[in-house]
Amino acid sequence: MQESIRWIPIYTSVRTVAGFLGYPYLFNTKGQWIGFVKPDGAVYSVTGEYAGFLDPDPRFARILRHTATAHLHPAIAPPEPPDFAPQTTWTVPLPPPPPKLPPGTVDVLASQPQLLPPYQEN
Repeated sequence: MQESIRWIPIYTSVRTVAGFLGYPYLFNTKGQWIGFVKPDGAVYSVTGEYAGFLDPDPRFARILRHTATAHLHPAIAPPEPPDFAPQTTWTVPLPPPPPKLPPGTVDVLASQPQLLPPYQEN
């Protein structure tokens, strides 16, 4: 199954790799499941809490969050844990410099990574 997954590196605003997206699953750089992405680009934690959204510009692949409206997104049921994970030894290309974030928007993996904690089996 791993061979058929298209892996997308997720970056921070300072152009460091912070994770990988194997749609719909989101992983950190250690290969731990930290969240999932809905078809509209909304990003949720492994517990179903809203974390943010994928940058609409695919060249930058960041997870962003509007601080003023984030509370308006209700929690949803998460999918079953994935049975695959990315290789943590991959090298990925450096993205172009991203534009400055608009006021009231934060880069989740750079400034609020606690919103996407790793999955813990019960």
